[in-house]
Amino acid sequence: MKTRSLLLLISILIIGFILGFLSSSIIRERKAREYRSYSSYESFRNHILGKIQPSEEQKINLLPIIEEYSKKNQELKVNYRKDFRSLMKEFREELKPFLTEEQLEAMERRRSKKSSSRKGSGSDKDSKYKDDSFYSSFFCP
Repeated sequence: MKTRSLLLLISILIIGFILGFLSSSIIRERKAREYRSYSSYESFRNHILGKIQPSEEQKINLLPIIEEYSKKNQELKVNYRKDFRSLMKEFREELKPFLTEEQLEAMERRRSKKSSSRKGSGSDKDSKYKDDSFYSSFFCP
C-alpha cells in the first residue's frame, strides 16, 4: 500500500514538472513572438493594426503615425546595436590589463569560435545581424 502511494505521488510530481516545463516554454515562445513582431516595418505595422483592428477610415489617420514610429523603432535598434558593440569593445579593452595571458587566450579562442560558427550559419537575414548576440558582442571586435 505504501509503495503504491509513493509511486502515485512520484507520478504526480513528474507530471506536474512536465506540465510546468511545457507551459513555461509556451509562455516564453509567445513573448518572443511578440518581441519579433517589432523586428521590421511590415511586422510592426501588421502587429499594431492586428491589435487595434481599425476601420478603413481610421487607417488613413493611423498609418502615417505607425510609419513614423516604425522608422523610429528601426533607428533605435540600429543605434542600439552599434552602441552595444562599441560599449563591449571598450569593456574588453578595460579588462585586458587585469587578465592573465591564459585568460586573454581563452577570450580570443572563444571570440574566434563564435566568429567561425556565425560565418557558416543562418540565412541572409540572420547574417545581416550576425554580431548581435551578447556573447558575440562581448568577444568579437
